[in-house]
Amino acid sequence: MSKILISYRQEDSADVTGRIYDRLVHQFGREAVFKDVDSTPLGVDFRTFLDQQVAECDTFLAVIGRNWIKAKDRKGKSRLEDPGDFVRIEVESALKRNIPIIPVLVGGASIPPAALLPTSIQDLSYRYGIAVRPDPDFHKDMDRLIAHLRKPGQDITEPQAKPVSPSTQVPGNEMHAGSTQPVDMVKVPKGPFLFGSEKTQTTIDHDYGIDKYPVTNEKYRAFIEAGGYDNLRHWSEDGWKWRVANRIIGPAYWNDTKLNIADRPVVGVNYYEAEAYAKWAGKRPPTEQEWEKAARGEDGRDYPWGQEFDRDRCNSEESDIGHTTPVSQYPNGVSPYGCYDMAGNVRKWCSSGL
Repeated sequence: MSKILISYRQEDSADVTGRIYDRLVHQFGREAVFKDVDSTPLGVDFRTFLDQQVAECDTFLAVIGRNWIKAKDRKGKSRLEDPGDFVRIEVESALKRNIPIIPVLVGGASIPPAALLPTSIQDLSYRYGIAVRPDPDFHKDMDRLIAHLRKPGQDITEPQAKPVSPSTQVPGNEMHAGSTQPVDMVKVPKGPFLFGSEKTQTTIDHDYGIDKYPVTNEKYRAFIEAGGYDNLRHWSEDGWKWRVANRIIGPAYWNDTKLNIADRPVVGVNYYEAEAYAKWAGKRPPTEQEWEKAARGEDGRDYPWGQEFDRDRCNSEESDIGHTTPVSQYPNGVSPYGCYDMAGNVRKWCSSGL
């Protein structure tokens, strides 16, 4: 077994990294996995030591939690801005040597946008990663990671979530955008499909990716906490004017505890906010045609699952639930490409509007 190096921040993901380390050690042996800077010999230049450890590894796991990029030193400055930051040294060394880097996303984190990273490690933003969720999904996700490590080069994303061109990685709308890499995305192939109520044959001439789930409150919170509402670069000119004129600092209903539940879709987001979130995530809203093909497939069906309405396959008025539901609640209602909640639960944004 080749050597695996785990890079992480103590204050960000120590507990889950310990569990990841234990699983890898159990699978591959202690000599095959390097994790802690505590093993640095006394008197040795830690920069040289870390660089050497990275040089000896064949796979680099960058464990990224929600505080990975926000960590600050004692003076309140960003740790990543310090050339002596352990994590930065390790990532720079791996990138310099073209060592395969796998972002391991924990705690609901997303891969940080390149614009928020030092120039020397911005390439990390374009590496495909894997989400390792808490129990009861932890061991299932680790099994996928371990299967990849046993067969280097194997795609660790879901079968339909293969890498696509950045220009066609499509977040849906206020509910269908996501991280900056294809974790929880599906691929929709180019080609003809029946579009609209008239079922007109229409052709999309490019493959594209679209998020598997609506954007959750947990994912949208990452945008807010990253300063998304304060950064002009994420907003269109009209969107920024609207935000400033109306003093918008978050979605409507954001403080409603009945709606702002981590695994439920974010609501109260208008078009400008959806557009800004998508740009921050490194994606774009889909066109109406792209969204509809992802929802209906090629055959012009009336619902994602087929021709007949079924109240048990979606959260609709007929379901008599009266509130939003977790985005993964209806696996029997997914579209032909595996997208959830393409009918029901919340309204959706496309590039042309609702």
